[in-house]
Amino acid sequence: MQQAATDAARLPKGFTAPPIPRRNPARKPDWLVAYLFLAPAAAVFAAFIAYPLVDGILTSFTDQMVGKAGAYVGLANFTRLLGDAHFQRAAANSLFLTTGVVAVKLVLGLACAVLLAQKMPARGLIRALVFLPWAVPGLIAGLSWKWIFDEQAGVLSYLVMALGITDQPVYWLSDPRIAMLSIGVAMVWHGLPFFTMMFLAALTAIPGDLTEAAAIDGAGPIQRFFKVTLPQMKEVIFVTVMLSAIWTFNSFHMVFILTGGGPAMRTHILPTLAYDYGITQSQLGLGAAVLVSVIPVFVVLIVLLTRRMLASKN
Repeated sequence: MQQAATDAARLPKGFTAPPIPRRNPARKPDWLVAYLFLAPAAAVFAAFIAYPLVDGILTSFTDQMVGKAGAYVGLANFTRLLGDAHFQRAAANSLFLTTGVVAVKLVLGLACAVLLAQKMPARGLIRALVFLPWAVPGLIAGLSWKWIFDEQAGVLSYLVMALGITDQPVYWLSDPRIAMLSIGVAMVWHGLPFFTMMFLAALTAIPGDLTEAAAIDGAGPIQRFFKVTLPQMKEVIFVTVMLSAIWTFNSFHMVFILTGGGPAMRTHILPTLAYDYGITQSQLGLGAAVLVSVIPVFVVLIVLLTRRMLASKN
């Protein structure tokens, strides 16, 4: 009371201190209001993410078939996968495709972002054209590239024969030696705009004073890029690469549309192999085991991504 009287005496004449707000006993606690707002999202998460995930994990420990109830078999499905040549190839393809596609998108995305950050005629139109593939639905993109890679009527085979590179059609999706490379090209085209947008936003957020100071100190364009620009973009680069790695490793539509895992199951990745085992061959338990086997990979990637994003906010 004495402190309140002292503070009131310091106020200018004619100024009245605002009343101290009192808590309304009928007001709901803040945590309860927060839970009420989160309830719809939690319900959607439980219905469409948590329940299918738990059901898939439980199914992976059974020999369930399509139209037939399964019995508990323990780790038999996972033991079978360890000795399955198709599973080993699909795992290697997933790792190879993810690493290669993300690396190419990283390099090309940085290059495109640096170019688009420069002043040039029709820069807005050029940016719109570069970002256009990101707006194309995955199904449409896959069908478009399937036509481009067609060995008989595809535009790519026509171009290589018209330029005299070869006199025979190239079997882009039927030749096991280049089928995975063709899939990677299509995935890079579809995902490159995401890298470009993220890096371009990071570039525009870098204070101009830093690059100007480096230029005054005698640093050339290449030195400024590696010593100033890249360090300022490292958080954005990390988040972009991690998100793209998760999406690419878990990609399904592009491989399924272009090759369906062929020829001779040589281009299967883990999601398409799970579909082949679970739906085509009706072995739901084995198909679920393929997907469950990659959960630890996603957990590690998500934990690293979450930690880095939370650390950047602090």
